[in-house]
Amino acid sequence: MADLIDGVYLNTYLAPQLLQEYRNFKDDFLGVLGKAPKKAITADGIRMNKLINNVDLLINNSDPFTPKKMNFKKGIIEWDKLDTTPTSVDDSEVRALTTDKRAAVRVKHGESFRIGARNYVMNKLAPNQDANGMPVLRTTGEIVTDKTGASRRRLTYADLIIFWSIIEGLDLPNPDGFNLILCKDHVQDLILDRASTQNYRDIVIDKETGELKRFYTLKLWKNNHNPLYTEGGILKSLKAVKVPTDKNASIFFYDPNTVYHLDRVKILYKPETIDTRNAEPESEYRTQTYGLCDKTQEYGFGAIVSGNAA
Repeated sequence: MADLIDGVYLNTYLAPQLLQEYRNFKDDFLGVLGKAPKKAITADGIRMNKLINNVDLLINNSDPFTPKKMNFKKGIIEWDKLDTTPTSVDDSEVRALTTDKRAAVRVKHGESFRIGARNYVMNKLAPNQDANGMPVLRTTGEIVTDKTGASRRRLTYADLIIFWSIIEGLDLPNPDGFNLILCKDHVQDLILDRASTQNYRDIVIDKETGELKRFYTLKLWKNNHNPLYTEGGILKSLKAVKVPTDKNASIFFYDPNTVYHLDRVKILYKPETIDTRNAEPESEYRTQTYGLCDKTQEYGFGAIVSGNAA
């Protein structure tokens, strides 16, 4: 087809719909994140207490017992402010359009908000680096190079077994809360690795869609978006620019240790009818809310990061 160029056709002899944008809206894993109790939500955020277990079991003890206090620790998860960038529409743009541009702009803002909130949540769930209770495992498979020239090591079935065994060793009480969001690289790796062996009854695959559903106690999700880690295994910020040595990651989270809440989304709209200064009156539109997503405690999270080629 012809290349798309800036501008708009202003006659009525047009296709009735706008051309479709292809964007990754997949955010199904959000449904299993912990919900914030309404009574715990404050202007500062969500306040939580934790009772620290210091009980010991003694065997054949013959000394007098001395009771100890069991103490609380407290913490707060603060709000983050989520905004879309404003869009302006002037009167000359819409007076002869067959499409309701102002309505279309509102839809685009809703789509962008959904994508941005999904990316925000995934980075919040990812561990900053390998730590106690938050393992970050590197893949060990063969080296592959993509079309950009970036190299990485594939995820293997053996890698997944090792990671699963580490997660099982964390003694998390509810295995129904084990979730692994596979990045697209690792989905491809497992499918390729599966094709080379017959011993793959451990990975449950939807026969109709081909999606990977479960690996032992791990519920499997997938997404074309994923957090990035540096060559040294440190999580990159959401705004950081990707460089060739960065590696894609699949993210593990134990959903009882998560909390996710969005306040009511505000629609901020300034109509062109109050614009008295511009020659072509402008309307402006954006969305804004306060939200929070975080680990309720620094335990029960992890990542599988593509290994470095060298």
